[in-house]
Amino acid sequence: MKTIFIAISTIIFLTGCTKTIDVQLRSVPPQIVIQGNITNAGGPYYITINQTVPFDAQNTYPPISNAQVIVLDSNDNVLDKFTETTPGNYISHNLIGQVGHTYKLSVIIDGKEYTASSTMPKHVAMTFLSFSRQKIFNETRNLPQVNFQDPPDVTNYYVFTVLVNNVPYKAFYAMDDRLSDGKFIRKELYMDSAYIQARDNVTVIMANVDKNIYNYFYVLQSNSGNSTVTPSNPPSNISNNALGYFGAESVDIKSEVF
Repeated sequence: MKTIFIAISTIIFLTGCTKTIDVQLRSVPPQIVIQGNITNAGGPYYITINQTVPFDAQNTYPPISNAQVIVLDSNDNVLDKFTETTPGNYISHNLIGQVGHTYKLSVIIDGKEYTASSTMPKHVAMTFLSFSRQKIFNETRNLPQVNFQDPPDVTNYYVFTVLVNNVPYKAFYAMDDRLSDGKFIRKELYMDSAYIQARDNVTVIMANVDKNIYNYFYVLQSNSGNSTVTPSNPPSNISNNALGYFGAESVDIKSEVF
């Protein structure tokens, strides 16, 4: 297997940095990797562009500079041309993420265009954040638990990210409401034993995402677990055989001290 470092930009707007997760992917010829999102939490927003390397090369994924990166808010007809701040990192200027709006991405690299589109889902907020204790394999684990009301008669997709003392945890959690439509949901976010200690500040980001983004994170979640199934490449919603994702997400954030 070839390891690619996936930058999870879901949490960039909160931490000001990129969380890097070591995810196993099948070896592929060099490909463009585009990652970014638009949220209702306010800008600026970020797009990162890298290129994979051959199986027998070092695990260094070179950034792609001098790309043309544009995002269109197709509801308000607002076009934002992103600016490259550091190699491979591009930042927005005047976009404002809004629920129900569709955002269209265009990236041009060496004359080849990569496109994607995503509509920001309705906002579903956490009611509160709590903690539970679970004994697993003779170890007691302190787990954050999200509590929220799922809207009835509509399909919802969620991705959760955890930060402990402002440090992103290595995992994330994707779920849909196929078995819990319209119910009050209490979901424990499983973590390594003893990861959360007394007086730790725990933050959970709850992102409401579309089906394409859910599928992407669900496969990444499966790849990063202990499954015996051969890891597969996450299904990208970006054209021209690019890896990565572009999503419009409505988010809610809650923090509690354990």
